[in-house]
Amino acid sequence: MTRLIAVFVALIAAATFACTPEQEAAWLEWRTIDPDAADAYVADMVADQAHGRCGMWRDLALEVGWTAEQWPTVNRLMHAESGCTPTAYNRSGATGLMQVMPMWADDCGGVPADLFDPTFNLRCALHVHGVQGWPAWSTY
Repeated sequence: MTRLIAVFVALIAAATFACTPEQEAAWLEWRTIDPDAADAYVADMVADQAHGRCGMWRDLALEVGWTAEQWPTVNRLMHAESGCTPTAYNRSGATGLMQVMPMWADDCGGVPADLFDPTFNLRCALHVHGVQGWPAWSTY
């Protein structure tokens, strides 16, 4: 209940200042939520934030073999490298969510264009990690 009150107070404070359209939408959603579902709603919000900025890719990362312990580092690297965007491309050739270099695509059983596919990219990044460790990414 304390968490619910804290979130409610934070939302009220945010609403009194200039806010983004996303914040306004969240506020409107909060205002229309069923009071009986409020605790579950807050729990979902907390869980989403716990997964980090690239949380939408967490389940896929775990599915391809990254561990829950590795996820916080994968999340930070992914955000720094690609901004969580699977179509990210760097003039150096680094591609996709984890900005994997095209030379690795063959080792991972594909071609450089496959690195734009989030599943292939995360799986190939796991292979790169296995060979070179975290220092394979300059943002580490």
